[in-house]
Amino acid sequence: MNSVIGRFTLRRVSLGAIVFGLFAAVESMAQGLGIIAAYPDVAERAKVVNGLASNAALGLFYGDRHADIISGSGYMVYRILPVLGLVGAIWGLMFITKMLRGQEENGRWELLLTGQTSAAGATAKTILGASGGLVITFVLVALTLVLVGQGDKLPLSLSGSLVYSLAVIAGAAVAIGIGAVTSQLAATRRRAVLYGLIPIVLFFMVRSIGNVVDSLAWLKNLTPFGWIDKIHPFQSAQPIWLLPIAIVALAGCGLGVWLAGGRDIGASFVADSGSAKPAFGLLNSQLGFGVRLIRGVMTGWLLASVAIAAIVAAVDKTVANSLSDTNSFTQTFSNLTGNPQAQFEIAYLSAASYIIVTILMVMVTAGMAAVREEEASSRLDNFVSGTISRQYWLATRLALLLGGAAIITVVSNLAVWAVAATQDIHVSLATMLVGGLNVLGPVVLLLGLGVLLFGMLPRITTIAMYVLIAWSFTIDIVASALKTSATVANTSLLHYVSLVPAANPNWKSFTILTVAGLALMGLGIMAFQYRDLKVE
Repeated sequence: MNSVIGRFTLRRVSLGAIVFGLFAAVESMAQGLGIIAAYPDVAERAKVVNGLASNAALGLFYGDRHADIISGSGYMVYRILPVLGLVGAIWGLMFITKMLRGQEENGRWELLLTGQTSAAGATAKTILGASGGLVITFVLVALTLVLVGQGDKLPLSLSGSLVYSLAVIAGAAVAIGIGAVTSQLAATRRRAVLYGLIPIVLFFMVRSIGNVVDSLAWLKNLTPFGWIDKIHPFQSAQPIWLLPIAIVALAGCGLGVWLAGGRDIGASFVADSGSAKPAFGLLNSQLGFGVRLIRGVMTGWLLASVAIAAIVAAVDKTVANSLSDTNSFTQTFSNLTGNPQAQFEIAYLSAASYIIVTILMVMVTAGMAAVREEEASSRLDNFVSGTISRQYWLATRLALLLGGAAIITVVSNLAVWAVAATQDIHVSLATMLVGGLNVLGPVVLLLGLGVLLFGMLPRITTIAMYVLIAWSFTIDIVASALKTSATVANTSLLHYVSLVPAANPNWKSFTILTVAGLALMGLGIMAFQYRDLKVE
């Protein structure tokens, strides 16, 4: 890549592309190998997966339930590909808006245009560099699947592996095109992300409706996420659906480049209002300002956690009626909850705890990314140049993250309890609300590790936290289906979560994790006090 801008963008995207590629490869492999190891008998496996497919509600996040999902490769596509498409789209949108509108908002875009490069040309080269990240992800996923596919446990064809790898990055490709456009429309990066999330969420919702309601299956023809479902990489492959995905992605990128050439630097096609009524609420303290800064984001995380946890509770009866007599499936849930005596309905309901803790870990990681961004963009200078100390600023942000995590946990568990009660699944409210708080132990430890890294090596903080989440998620899935050593299982943060109400909370582990996490936060805050501020 001869362009300086393109090389710069490629360097910035490389680490994220590697992390996403490894996550996609490992999760895909874990799903395919896990279902085969858990149910080696084809007849029993067919009963399990057909039972899942009969539950239309699972189509919200799962794949095409009418496809061949009994084989390891078919189940892999059904279970994880839609999630990877959505995760890739969010990653692609966040990155491209950061490199386009984010750089312009911070004043760095002007430096790139001081030479002979036009705004349109710089935008095109940035998009090209970001596309290089998609190539990195594609190569990692394809290489992993090709190597794994050579074995007998999960046979995968070469062509199918390549098509699957393209499907993995399809969502990110579309999102880059969307982000290229919204970066020209919005006046700030935050608004560019918001404008981009609207079509992405709508596309996924339309796809999910078409996936859940058979009479509306035609809706999947109208959305890129529906096209991804229709590719079917390994069984009756239809790679032709990659064509409209490519057209939409290229059209978005082209429109973004064209719009970039038609406006002034710092301007936007959707301009900010020239005047606004002053709003001074919560600005009288650092804590109040922090609340004002993150209240919208926290509300989004709260709604997402409550919605997903409630869905788990809502489909409990259906899943229990379909699969409770399947010994292998019941055994897998017993292994996951650690309580072989738990009723299947209660064991499945406990999966909500697993989802809540995963959401919370991603939330605190995103929170640390925002903390790092505040430093990297030099906005932190406005605070620490006055009477506010670095320690107080960081401690305030951490307190808000921990408080938000606790609120989300309580409200989500309350929603699970309420929805379960409507299905005559009765569990103790006290157990759900108090015992459910044990999920905060791994969250506090993860945040503590992140703060320590932030205090010493701030540029790798977010990536390291996401790697740890991906590792924990992968190890826990594999350990629930396969026999893994205790040493390996203990490296997963999720290993220390007691899935309430099927299992009693392990308050000893909770205390150890919480104390360790708080101690690491203290060390991180001290390290942050004595290091130089590092901008991008």
